[in-house]
Amino acid sequence: MGTVVSFEVEYRSAFEDFSEKAQRVQFLTQHPGGDRKAFETALLELETAHLAYNQARDVLVRSLLPTKDGTKHDHGRNYAPNYANDVQTIAELLWESAGRPTGTAEQDWLRAEAIVKSAVAATSRA
Repeated sequence: MGTVVSFEVEYRSAFEDFSEKAQRVQFLTQHPGGDRKAFETALLELETAHLAYNQARDVLVRSLLPTKDGTKHDHGRNYAPNYANDVQTIAELLWESAGRPTGTAEQDWLRAEAIVKSAVAATSRA
């Protein structure tokens, strides 16, 4: 049961970090026209925290669920989620934070993809 407790501690820590990063992005969103680089950095930090939270959540849940054949769960973190929703959400945030300009969809999408890729790489190293 000690392993489950450590997974729960990791989950709670990841949730708190994700929550703090979300609050930072919310604050910056409420002040449009601010430093775009600071906003993009906050989005990268949020996405990295989001991925770490998802991983911690999944590991905790797998540790709590029984297997059908009675074998031990693999608590590894190697899985390939689909990040398209994350890219879309971040692209929309970038667009909104810039004042909803026309003609920037492709640029916002590419920047959002770069943010998600950076976040994935950061959480893969962790």
